[in-house]
Amino acid sequence: MKRLLALIICASLTSVFSQDAKPKPQNLTMTLVWIADAGVPKQYVFVVNGGPSELAFKTVEGLKEYLKGRPNGSSLTWAPSDCRIGNEPLVGSDEEMKKFKEFCESIGIKFALVPAG
Repeated sequence: MKRLLALIICASLTSVFSQDAKPKPQNLTMTLVWIADAGVPKQYVFVVNGGPSELAFKTVEGLKEYLKGRPNGSSLTWAPSDCRIGNEPLVGSDEEMKKFKEFCESIGIKFALVPAG
């Protein structure tokens, strides 16, 4: 009887600890920053805040790889400026933006685009 009770307690504790071990969703924000001294063509980086630290990504592909590792249910909010310098990634193409939104949805990230204005 004592063994059975010990097994039940053990199983209950394991269940509690495994639920606590799940990473909590993160609320991330993103900005697009022009690298002023990069020369021609203009270069940009995506800067993401809200995770373990502030991170910058030179490519959309690098940003996507990072987002794949975020906990399910995380959110990414982006409020790009309506001022354009030229050649900005994602905001320069409706099709690119649509694909990025679909990508976020496919990995369980809630993407919120806040229009400038």
